[in-house]
This record gives sequence, C-alpha cells and structure tokens, in this order.
Amino acid sequence: MGKPRSWDKDHRTVSLSVEPQMHLPDGPLLLAVSDDDFSCNMTLSSSGNHVFAGVCFYHLDTDYIGIGISTESLEIHVMINGFLNYSRIPLKEGSNQAIWSMKRRGSHLSIGYRRQSSDSVTWVGSYTLPGIQKSVSFGPYFANEGSEDAKASMSALDYKKEI
Repeated sequence: MGKPRSWDKDHRTVSLSVEPQMHLPDGPLLLAVSDDDFSCNMTLSSSGNHVFAGVCFYHLDTDYIGIGISTESLEIHVMINGFLNYSRIPLKEGSNQAIWSMKRRGSHLSIGYRRQSSDSVTWVGSYTLPGIQKSVSFGPYFANEGSEDAKASMSALDYKKEI
C-alpha cells in the first residue's frame, strides 16, 4: 500500500501530494477498519487531468474494490483472488470533486457518489469480497497517471455505525 510523500492535515481537511504513476493499491490510501455495518460519506478532490480521487474497500492486495473520478472519467478497479477487472468510463461533468458514499452490510458493499450540485447519489455498484464478513478496511485512495506530482484532498468525513 502506498503512502504519500508529503501531506498536511488540520481538523477539517487532509491534503496530500500524489506522486506520478501511482495507481491503486500502490498509490496513497487512507484506510480505517470496521467490523460493524456502517455508512460513510466523504468529500474528495484532485487536481489535474488523469488524477483520480476515490474510495475503496480493501481486504488484501489480492481482494479490493476501488472507484474513483478524475476530471474526465470514472475508473473502477475490482480485484478478486488476484484477478483484476478494470473499467474506465468517460464523464461529461468535468469536475474533480465528489461526495462519496460507502455502505457495508455484512459481506455486501456499495459505493456511490454525487456532485456538490446534486442531492441524489449515483450508486456505481454493489459488491462482495472474499473474507470481509468479520471486518473490512475502507477509505479514500488517490492515483496519478501523469508525469508530475498532483494535489488531492479529503474533507467532510461522516461515519455512522448502523444498528
């Protein structure tokens, strides 16, 4: 797993530098672990073309799901037992900021996002991963396909344990 070369945080925001050619799962990950059912929302942004900010559910290097947005596209990584399925979908919005929503209910995981101007979440998918019935790691990831360092940030984190 990746660690940002430089980062800064205060009580509201984490800002970091994403090195060139960093991809999930090697790029910066800020992960927490939960054995509870939960809902989580966070605002993520990135700068520049080909710089992705998104969220992931992570079990091992061989089992994870990550979905991120750049100014021009949505990327979806699904790695199960070491086999990667990767999709990239062009976007028309042209924004590098999104409010991400994550839900965990036992072994069922859901990821979606919305823009600042929208009240409704676009659910990208519902998934299951091997080995997550008891606990799962989750949080934001950042990737940079460019040739120069890029800036990214996370703010407005909201975590709710579901009963």
